[in-house]
Amino acid sequence: MDGRTHARFFMCVENPLTVHDRASISWGMISLSAQDALELPVDELALHVLQDFVESNEWNSYNYSLRYSRDEAYRNNGAAVQAMAEAVQWLLSHGMLATKPGDSNPQSVFVTRRGHEAIKQGIATVRSVNRLQGSLHPLIETKARRQFLLGEYENAIFVSMKAVEVRVRQLAGFGDDMFGTDLMTKAFRQGGPLADLTAPPGEIVGTMMLFQGAYAVLRNPSGHREVSFDDVTEASEAVMTASLLMRMLDKIERRLGT
Repeated sequence: MDGRTHARFFMCVENPLTVHDRASISWGMISLSAQDALELPVDELALHVLQDFVESNEWNSYNYSLRYSRDEAYRNNGAAVQAMAEAVQWLLSHGMLATKPGDSNPQSVFVTRRGHEAIKQGIATVRSVNRLQGSLHPLIETKARRQFLLGEYENAIFVSMKAVEVRVRQLAGFGDDMFGTDLMTKAFRQGGPLADLTAPPGEIVGTMMLFQGAYAVLRNPSGHREVSFDDVTEASEAVMTASLLMRMLDKIERRLGT
């Protein structure tokens, strides 16, 4: 993809323009070559297609794909036409396009609320939200997913790490007066109630330091001052770190149970 096409794509996805600004720009997938369509990751291609649906007031998913099978730039490249169909299907499967209610044509679609939000938010946010769907530990998902979807990233991280802290305290049998990095140290140190006595000493120390560090970096700052996570990818990975710690606690609970 050349630099101008790449820049035009990200203008439409990352920074939606005003109607006045848009009038001077050539919108539509026709601005991308067939090779460009093949090289774009399917989610990026899908967001461009989604913007195209909005701009062209397209309502039929079959006709949309058919346009490219008949277009001179695409019709001799079946793989590129298939890439367009894949992008449309990706949008449908991710709830950004949906079948029009009450329409007898099963190919009749509309851009959903989530689709319009995706255009505003851009590819980084879309990827971060998708990363969290269906992969978070249940105890983290119930605490953090809603806040994350609302864009409250700091709160999502705070409640995720707080859930980890509460579970460590419960599994270790400590009272509420034990908290923070001191809790992690006493719970996971050599001889601590959550330490694996069969593990090598280095692994015991490493596990303790992992919980200590995650708490100190992700939980402590939010508890004492305003913290801003401007990078949505970093925020999603912080929540996933809490999810990983919770899965480690699942194993520890099973070990303690035996």
